[in-house]
Amino acid sequence: MKIGLISDTHNDIEMIEHAIEVFKERNVDMVIHAGDLTSASLIPLFKDINCKFVLGNCDIDVDQINSVASECGFGCVESYCEFTADDKKFIVFHGNDVPLFRKAVSSGKYDYIIKGHTHMFENYTSDKTRVINPGSLYRGEEHTVAILDTGKDKVEKIRIEIE
Repeated sequence: MKIGLISDTHNDIEMIEHAIEVFKERNVDMVIHAGDLTSASLIPLFKDINCKFVLGNCDIDVDQINSVASECGFGCVESYCEFTADDKKFIVFHGNDVPLFRKAVSSGKYDYIIKGHTHMFENYTSDKTRVINPGSLYRGEEHTVAILDTGKDKVEKIRIEIE
């Protein structure tokens, strides 16, 4: 299964559109957004994709985000979500809740922890758990997303550039 990973988009619609194009070109099966949407107005951009969202520290208007997400068929957007895909256990959260992160890592019950917040790409393992931060499409020296191939347990970092 190929999963597109994106975070910290901070309402940069042009960068999000380019990232979605990359995900579609690479035939991802799902997209995970690890928070800091900052505006509910960008959620419809993901409407034609199987997508999961979590809230970030800059997602202030939670009611509006949830309203639009529900209208688009995504359901409720919470501070974290747990799910199983391709027989792998996932937890997704923004990354600003350090105690939650430490608890998730030390629990050993997840195959993948997906987070954002730092605006920096990360891909490492802690015991049997792979921790991935796709980076950011906003600020920073580079704008990145990632694609996780769960069958191969491989992560590809992808730079998103606008000409």
